[in-house]
Amino acid sequence: MKSRKLVIPVILVLAAVIMVPIALHPAEAHTTKVFGNIAVKIGWVNEPPLVGDTNAVQIFIYNGTNPDTSPPIADTGMDNMTAIIQYGGQTKTLSFDASDDTPGEYDSAVIPTQPGTYNMIIQGTIDGTTIPSTTYPLQEVETKDQYNFP
Repeated sequence: MKSRKLVIPVILVLAAVIMVPIALHPAEAHTTKVFGNIAVKIGWVNEPPLVGDTNAVQIFIYNGTNPDTSPPIADTGMDNMTAIIQYGGQTKTLSFDASDDTPGEYDSAVIPTQPGTYNMIIQGTIDGTTIPSTTYPLQEVETKDQYNFP
């Protein structure tokens, strides 16, 4: 009888052990910075980013300081912005396209060719707000070794 009473709590504990890491793990490794009343969030589209895989840098722009509650700035947010990706001493200016599906999202395709840390450097103006030269470290690009199978 006691063993039956233990089954449900054991199942609940196991479910919690499985679900808690998923719930606590951040959904994305994007970084948000606020400039006046403009929030800019930047990260990789596919995480973890892997060497040699086609990926994209993703920029979200919001008219407000909280990306969770502020309205997005659709279509024109990157019109007066310069965005440069940097790896080591090498840089490349990227061209961003507004997403057709998600207002306030802008994407630029990139194929990272080396493992390590890449940075995005942005500057310009968004809706009259000056965005000074600002560096966003992106999630570290990894090799595929740990993901290869068999």
